[in-house]
Amino acid sequence: MITIKTVGENKAEINIKKGTPHTTIILGIEMLVEALIEMDENSNITIDLLLEDIKRIYERDNKGNVAG
Repeated sequence: MITIKTVGENKAEINIKKGTPHTTIILGIEMLVEALIEMDENSNITIDLLLEDIKRIYERDNKGNVAG
């Protein structure tokens, strides 16, 4: 199970219950991406730009320790 909730102004929290199947997690990610793109219609954001931002933030937060 995946739960996303607002925890403050401009803040959100995502909780993924232990044992959640990876396919459910992937579907949740897809729904989040769709919501982000729809929310920001005026900026002409694309899936490629969004994924690049997510990758950049992940690498920054993990100090470049990315497998692959």
